[in-house]
Amino acid sequence: MMRVLRAAAPILSGLLLAAGAGSALAASGPAGLPGPPPGAGTGFPLPPPPGQAPSAQLPGAAVSLPAPSSLPGLLAGSAAVKGTKVSLRIACHARGRAAFSAPGVPGAISAVRYKCVRGRSIVVFPLRKSAVQQITRSGSVIATVRFTQTTGSERLSVAVGPRPPAPVDWTSVFGLLCGAPGTNQAQLDAPNFTVTPATTIDVRPWLASYTTANGWQWLGTAGLNASRWYRWTATPGGVAEWGAPTGPINPWTWGPITVRPGTHVIALLEAVYWYSHPVYVWRYAHSFPGATSTSTANPTSDYCAYG
Repeated sequence: MMRVLRAAAPILSGLLLAAGAGSALAASGPAGLPGPPPGAGTGFPLPPPPGQAPSAQLPGAAVSLPAPSSLPGLLAGSAAVKGTKVSLRIACHARGRAAFSAPGVPGAISAVRYKCVRGRSIVVFPLRKSAVQQITRSGSVIATVRFTQTTGSERLSVAVGPRPPAPVDWTSVFGLLCGAPGTNQAQLDAPNFTVTPATTIDVRPWLASYTTANGWQWLGTAGLNASRWYRWTATPGGVAEWGAPTGPINPWTWGPITVRPGTHVIALLEAVYWYSHPVYVWRYAHSFPGATSTSTANPTSDYCAYG
């Protein structure tokens, strides 16, 4: 059975610009949203060559969630600084090591060991006072956490700051269609990116899935913790390549997404707008209860929840 749950929790982001999403969370859902995706604010494609039109983009291939992983998952992708420490709650299956770093913040480096008890651990990173002061002045930063266990390693992103900002989603009615094409499936229709004046835009899509056993796990179009950039032309009326002469919009899609019962799913998309000074942003996509829904009454994201 599929249902939609309103999302909640702290969202922080930023390289040049940032936003997130959330609202009241049902008690059975995750403790918080997944936060920024792996490698947020890094790995940008080269700027578009002058006069070169975007190439044709194939839809995202069929995938299944959650993707198998024995490595830790965050229970929430944002964390507050308390005193001179940052604490992360994770779902885990074994003890391991964790290394914290925040690019651009001197002294924001910390490495610790953690134990896993009954599938959970709290990883506490001590930071220099000067690093905490700079993070506080910044309002929020995107940090990288590298988890290492005997089964392998992974790099996840986490938003760190004194408090979460007001949540914001992509405003387009397109998003994650929870019941399409089947009850235990979903499909992502990319938001219709609008901007004035028109500019080339690179977009990197993500799916975040939550289970009680594994926390939030990330899947991109390139696999676990990896996704590809897609290049389009954003205009005041939406993506130029998606428009048809008669008016309909045919957005880029990803699906079918087959979801195992007991899983919550939410979609997130990063974007780089190639103005004279490139602007980076990441936000959550709306989730809808069915493929025909275009409701904008709730301006925040919903989880697709499969029971």
